[in-house]
Amino acid sequence: MFFGRSKGKEGEGKAFVYINYGSDRISHEVVKVPVGATVLGALEAVADVVATKDERATGHQGSMVTSIDGFYSDIDHAWLYYVFERGESGWRIPKDMPDRLEVSDGMRIGWRLYNLNERGPVPREGPLWSSRCASKTRTCARKFP
Repeated sequence: MFFGRSKGKEGEGKAFVYINYGSDRISHEVVKVPVGATVLGALEAVADVVATKDERATGHQGSMVTSIDGFYSDIDHAWLYYVFERGESGWRIPKDMPDRLEVSDGMRIGWRLYNLNERGPVPREGPLWSSRCASKTRTCARKFP
């Protein structure tokens, strides 16, 4: 152990998965993932997921998540994912589909049911945005691990 961090088993890492269902409901899970695991695999380890296997017909190269824990995408809502890796300065929306991006040790993965009607076509906030608390501040009642 080094500064409170254990290395874990060889061949496995740890990922932090956040799921923002909207309406101020956000879950957080820590998952151990084998080397080579994908972002989609990490999500499937902590939630009930429905994903298309291949979206080439729509121009996407890989799987697209259409439901997490019974919350489905529709004409006004879409599941977006963001990642925050060690050494980076903030959340980013990857260009890769979730079944193509490998999880790195310590990666934070944020899933958000994005409301296109309310928020517009271009996301401006990160995955943990809610109407009550937009960031990690002392006035926020919700605690962020």
